[in-house]
Parts: sequence; C-alpha cells; structure tokens
Amino acid sequence: MPAQHPNRSPVFRLITIAASGLGSFVLGLWALRLGFGNDLAAMSAPAVGAVVAALCALASGGAAFSFFAGVDESRSYVFKETQVDKLTGLNGRTAMFGRIAEAVSASIRTGRPAFLIDIDIDRFLQINDSIGYVQSDELVAAFAERLKASLPAGVQIGRIGAGEFAVIHPDGDATFNLERAVERLIERMTEPYPLKTHLQSVKVSVGIVAIPKDGRDPVLLLRRSNLALQHARMTGLCGWSSFQPEMGQVADYRQWIEAELHTAFERGDFDLHYQPQLDLMSGRIIGYEALIRWSHPERGMIPPMEFIPIAEETGMIALIGEWVLHKACSDARHLPDDCFVAVNISPVQFMTKDFLGVVRKAIETTRIKPSRLELEITETAMMQDRDRAAAILKALSEMGISVAVDDFGTGYSNLSYLIDFPFHKLKIDRSFVSRIDTDSSTGAVVSTIVGLSRALGVHTIAEGVETENQATLLRAAGCEVVQGYFYGKPAPLVIRQGIAAAAHQTLQ
Repeated sequence: MPAQHPNRSPVFRLITIAASGLGSFVLGLWALRLGFGNDLAAMSAPAVGAVVAALCALASGGAAFSFFAGVDESRSYVFKETQVDKLTGLNGRTAMFGRIAEAVSASIRTGRPAFLIDIDIDRFLQINDSIGYVQSDELVAAFAERLKASLPAGVQIGRIGAGEFAVIHPDGDATFNLERAVERLIERMTEPYPLKTHLQSVKVSVGIVAIPKDGRDPVLLLRRSNLALQHARMTGLCGWSSFQPEMGQVADYRQWIEAELHTAFERGDFDLHYQPQLDLMSGRIIGYEALIRWSHPERGMIPPMEFIPIAEETGMIALIGEWVLHKACSDARHLPDDCFVAVNISPVQFMTKDFLGVVRKAIETTRIKPSRLELEITETAMMQDRDRAAAILKALSEMGISVAVDDFGTGYSNLSYLIDFPFHKLKIDRSFVSRIDTDSSTGAVVSTIVGLSRALGVHTIAEGVETENQATLLRAAGCEVVQGYFYGKPAPLVIRQGIAAAAHQTLQ
C-alpha cells in the first residue's frame, strides 16, 4: 500500500485541530473580556465555560477545516499544473516522464517495441519574437490540435518545451512503416496555420528513439530523442533522424560551437570572402556575393553550415547578420562603382522586428548607394509570414535595394508569392546547375525558370557553375548572370579587389 501523505493522516489532522483549539481558547477569553466587560465577573463559572467551549469549537473547527480544504485545493492545483499543460491540455513534461516509464514497462512485458518521437517547431523562439506571445500561443495551440488529429487515438502526446512535443507511438502491425508515418506527420504539421492575423508557415525537426532498445530510463530516452532531433536539424530543416550512439559526440561539438560563438567577435574570428557574379554574355564582373568565414585560432576554418544553424537557434544570428551587413557595405566602397555586393539574409534575421532598421543603419553609416546592395532571401524566409514579408520587401524596394530570391525551386511549390512579393532576381539553386549537363529534365526545369523570370520582368542568376559545359547550357537557356568555381572561388577582399579592378579595366 502506498504511503499516505502526512497532510492527510488522521494523527496530523488531530494535532492540527488541537493546536487550533489552544489558540482559540485564548481567543475566546479575549472575546469574553471584550464582549461582556464588567458583567463577566457576575457570570457563573459554568456559563463562562460554556461560552468559551462554544467559541473554541467554532474557531478551531473552522480553522482546521479551512486549513485542510486549502491543503487539498493546493495539492490538486499543483498536480494539475505539473501534469497538464495549460495551453494545450496535453500531458505536461512531468506527466510525460510517467507515460514513458509506463511505455517501457509495457514494452518489456509484451515484447512489442514502441517509439518516442520528439517533434519541435524550428526557430520557435525567433517566431515568438517576430509575431509576439499572443499569436505564438495561438500557433502552439493550433499545432497541438493538429498533432492530436494526425495521430491514432490513444497515442500519448505531451508538450515538453515552448514549441516541443513528445509522442509515444506503439509499434504497429506488420504493415506499419515508421519512415512513411513520420514523413506523413511532418508533411501534415508543416502545412500553414491560419492564425487570427495571418497565415503562419513553420518547419519542424523530429528525433526518434526505440523503446526499450535505445534505453529504459525516461530521462535518458528524452535526452536521446532530442539528440536525434538536433542531428536532424543540423543536417537540414524539416527532417527527421533516429538515434545513433555517435550522436552524443555531435551534441558535444554543437555545444562547443555555441559557447565559442559568444567569444568569436571579441577575438575577431569572422571575415568576409567574396565570390564574383558575372554577366554571362559579356563576361564582365557586375557584383560579388559576401560569404562569411570563421577562422578559429585552434580548429581552423569552421564551415558556415556548421555554425549558422546554431547561431539561428541561439539568437546569435541577429548580431552576426548585422555585422555582415555593415562590413559588406563598408567593403563595397573599395570596389568599382558599378559593382554591387550581395548579402545572404537568414530567415531568422529577416523576421526580426528591427530588420529594416538594421539595413538602413548599414546604408547610412557606410554611405553607399542603396542600389549597390543586394539582399538574397530564401523562399522559406518569405513564407514565414507572407503579409509581413511583403511589407518588408516593398520597403526595401522603395529604399532602392535589390532583392534576389535565393535557392529558387527548392522550397515552396505554390508560386503565388512571386506575384505578391516585389523582388528583382531569381537565383537558380546549385542543385539544378550541377545536373544541367547530365539530365535533360533538369535542363527543361532551368529553361522554365528563365521563362518564368522573363514573364515576371525579373533577372536570373545561376549559382554553382563549375564547368564550361554548364555555362554554355545556361547561356543557351537564357540565364543572364552566373557565379561558381568556374569563374572564381570566394576570396578575401584584398585579393578579390585587385582581380575586380583588372577585369573591369580589360572588359570595359
């Protein structure tokens, strides 16, 4: 039999009532003194005793009742607060530990495995900062409702973080396919959410552990599912991964990067390298893309794909992005007047509240013409909040700043945003360019993108050009601007500036 809580034991309650009675006795004497004054001496001893006893019983009984009612109410409140998530009505984090323990026991008893699925809204903190707490709560509630509707009845679901949820999914019958089930779930959960003020798009990352193969302790299982989730996030947004033992080392490296980012600026680790963009018909350099590089004093060059996602998750990207913008604009003053600099804008940075202010500050403090700055923004960034994105792009256009849709063709299949958003250039993703000379269907896609850009009245640029054959096919397709290793690798400004000047002198 489980031990009874001391606040509920009969002995404890009797002691409490007795203590209340002692206090009430004193209170009763004072009440008699105040109420009867000099007449108290005229009252008989039995009468005084009866009055005191009545007052003591009334006061002590009421005090004890009030105390225990409060204890029971508080215990009920605390239980509900720790077991049930107020916003979604799902299991809370504490409750999920119990549910996982139950799943482990059931799996061991029956011999049938189960899966713990950790699903997290990518960049939720940045979304929260962008749209505000009220709409973030609305998004979380809608996400939870869709998650419940997307899973079989009886599946345990809990909210274990701000935008993070855990699901205990039993192994299905012989026809159950975990990979297909998870991919369907991701597809469903990333459909836009109609909030009161706008349509909100999200991406998710998912980590999975097998019960009991990957562990039997609930805390360990949740940690490992989160390691798998972080691995999925590092390898690409909106993906999933099953736990592997070596993921612990990856997590340690990730924590090291996160810690080192905070001191990188103080040490002056960051620098910009520039890759030329050329007019395909004339061969003239018309601009440079600014690419951030991190040279660590002990580990050397750290690839952007390893530290940029972590900077986005931790919020460091705002500081990094502002530095990149300012330095690129400052460096542009040392390039020929007819050259622009193209700067990649992180989706997180794009949705910060003061993004336009940061851009204006970079232009004003460096005193370059706005037309010499081009911002490369991905489809994903634009689709987070379409109304706000349209307003930002309109403001940039009015400032005279050019906008290129980066990685075009790899994001959203709905092309209606091309009509709604003001931009000046479509950037054909390197995944198309790399196959243009080996796959005829890819060539057809590139030609279609070029035709679409012409219909919209915007320019096209292809990235990742590495061979002369690729350049020839892009020229035949009508592409106007190119960049890639075939024309030049990214290099520091001191080297690239000389090459730029020489190219202009020769070709003009």
